[in-house]
Amino acid sequence: MKFRTGTLYTQKMAHLYGRATSSSCLLCHQPDSQIYMLSGCQNASIQNMVTERHNIASRIFIKTLSKGDFGGNIIFTEIGSGTQMAQQSLVLPAHVANRTLPQWLLSNLSADELRSCSRPDAMCILPVGTKNGHQRDIQATHPLRWDVHLIEVK
Repeated sequence: MKFRTGTLYTQKMAHLYGRATSSSCLLCHQPDSQIYMLSGCQNASIQNMVTERHNIASRIFIKTLSKGDFGGNIIFTEIGSGTQMAQQSLVLPAHVANRTLPQWLLSNLSADELRSCSRPDAMCILPVGTKNGHQRDIQATHPLRWDVHLIEVK
């Protein structure tokens, strides 16, 4: 709401009010503004904070999804390390790949390509026409019969 009303306190405003010696970002020394403050700073500590905030939200979503009917059909996540997931009491089943796409999913790609390619936050695969997620061995189903759900948390 502060952004929408123009009252989000920034370094630029602090300088305007005489509470700071510079109107630039204290971390990277770029010109400061509300937009910059919310999404523009490229300092590593800010980027890591933004990434971790995203991963926390993703882990909450996956934890909730895994408790439902389709939980057994989650095959991949890209939501942080096992340690970070454990801190949020999220334990993935053994069949779920984390951070590297499973080789069987894209068998035409090398292991290096699977590690370096763009990945969604999570993937859930259901056999086409499935009303519930009780089938767990999707590898036994022909890929033409897959209903693939790419999950992106924004």
